[in-house]
Amino acid sequence: MKSSHRSADLRLLSFQSVLIAVVALACRSSLATEVQGYTEPVRTIEVASDETGTVAEVLVQLGQTIEQGQPLLRLNSQVHLAQIEVAKQQMNAQGRLDAAKAEVELTSARLEKIESLRKSGHARQAELHRAAKEYKVAEANLRSVVEEMETRRLEHDRLLTQMSRRVIHAPVTGIVTELHKEPGEFVAPNKPEVITLVQLDTLLANFALLGSQAEQLTTGQEIELQFPESGQTTSGKVHFISPVTDAESGTVLVKIAIGNADGSIRSGARCAIQLKD
Repeated sequence: MKSSHRSADLRLLSFQSVLIAVVALACRSSLATEVQGYTEPVRTIEVASDETGTVAEVLVQLGQTIEQGQPLLRLNSQVHLAQIEVAKQQMNAQGRLDAAKAEVELTSARLEKIESLRKSGHARQAELHRAAKEYKVAEANLRSVVEEMETRRLEHDRLLTQMSRRVIHAPVTGIVTELHKEPGEFVAPNKPEVITLVQLDTLLANFALLGSQAEQLTTGQEIELQFPESGQTTSGKVHFISPVTDAESGTVLVKIAIGNADGSIRSGARCAIQLKD
């Protein structure tokens, strides 16, 4: 009888041991490590001017939301306006063109007359040769005037294009975070930056992961992020996994893209993800 009880106890003990081992294994497999990171704008743009000159007007303010193509800043353009007026006047000047056309008509009529006289024997060959040369010179002069007029038109168009570039426009939709120039300041070729814009409709969460942790992720994979300071939870997609391991820290840079169209998540906020050990 005692042997029977002892056998039952051993079977119970063995079952309990197996159960404990299974539970321990399950718990171990579900263990995860929290990895801390931070968010940053998907793009930070130092808007620069490809024209030099004095700032006439700043058209935006710090913290203002800017649409793509919106004017940001205007450079002084008084000299350029004067140059455009001169180029416009030169482009539209018709005096030389009319004179060149009239010369062609005159020499053409003279050539025809001498050719007729030559056929009837009332003009010499030298006279015909000279009239033909004069006609060719008049035609060449007309072509030269036409080419000059086209050059003046192109110069006028160039000045208009240069004038349009003196108004700096936003390359993307974003928020103004820094004004580098104020009215009256000079924009120089070696320091062309005028305004800093950031795009916050999408954020990038940066994480420095161990190699074994980075291997758990693939580009485009969805992953949940927690924001301990605000208590928010959101999902993002793995945007970039660095192919290079940092030699000093032994970590791999991973960036996760987070939609932020409503602006509820601040750039620079601390965040975390859960990864298996």
